[in-house]
Amino acid sequence: MKTRITILCDNYAGAPFLIGEHGFSALIEQDNKRFLFDTGSGVGLESNLKLLGKTLKGVSRIFLSHGHYDHTGGLAWAIQETGPVNVTAHPELFSRHMAKSPLFEASEPRYIGSPSTQNELESLGAAFTWIDRTTKVEDGLWFVTGVTCKPEQTLHDPQLVLKQGDAVVQDTIIDDASLLIETDTDPVLLLGCAHAGVMNILDHLRESMKIQKLRAILGGTHLMFFSPEMTLPVIKRIEEFGVSQIAVSHCTGMRSAITLAGHFKDRFAAAVTGSVFSF
Repeated sequence: MKTRITILCDNYAGAPFLIGEHGFSALIEQDNKRFLFDTGSGVGLESNLKLLGKTLKGVSRIFLSHGHYDHTGGLAWAIQETGPVNVTAHPELFSRHMAKSPLFEASEPRYIGSPSTQNELESLGAAFTWIDRTTKVEDGLWFVTGVTCKPEQTLHDPQLVLKQGDAVVQDTIIDDASLLIETDTDPVLLLGCAHAGVMNILDHLRESMKIQKLRAILGGTHLMFFSPEMTLPVIKRIEEFGVSQIAVSHCTGMRSAITLAGHFKDRFAAAVTGSVFSF
């Protein structure tokens, strides 16, 4: 079974005329099956699809990694392109995700969740499937969520918050999800933002799913706040899975991407808009 993953949205564009935006989206093609994972912020999805010679016609399922706007912003447009479609996500997808900038201490947190409501998306043809624990959703495809976040290897983004009454508390993004895609050899882990923590997700694969080896890790790793020293344990954990390729994007951060590239060398790639990975 041949698997082809095309990056449709990322912070950086990999070819002329493609649009780079703060967000992530990937098209997964397996034989005659087609899936969409995240939809970017809604800026470049339509244009990038056309330039890449791709279409969302025939996409039977849209998976969402979490409810932030930069992963759900293009969802309304995508549903209109696919026609009535299953949308699979964690039940907390529509949480009131917010962000508070440390540069403006007096400012109120701003909403950064889905720009469209559940009712609006359902009126366009979305049929939601809610999954709160790791589940096999298609032949060879697992929706990975409900990961246990071990405190010693979890670094939450301090800017991400929720309002609870008059209080502002840390948003741990419990709706975070990834995809595990089986290939002819070892599976591929496709990350949206990895808010649960890369090491926690890898531990979950090993402890709950008995996965010992991965062919590749692709997508956003949310290492943007990690120093090179903090990235070293992540590298060690990735190496334990014997990956042949690690291709990072979106929320990885330039500093961490450079650290990863320095270690993995020929096994490293930047998963920018327009990148294609075949397995």
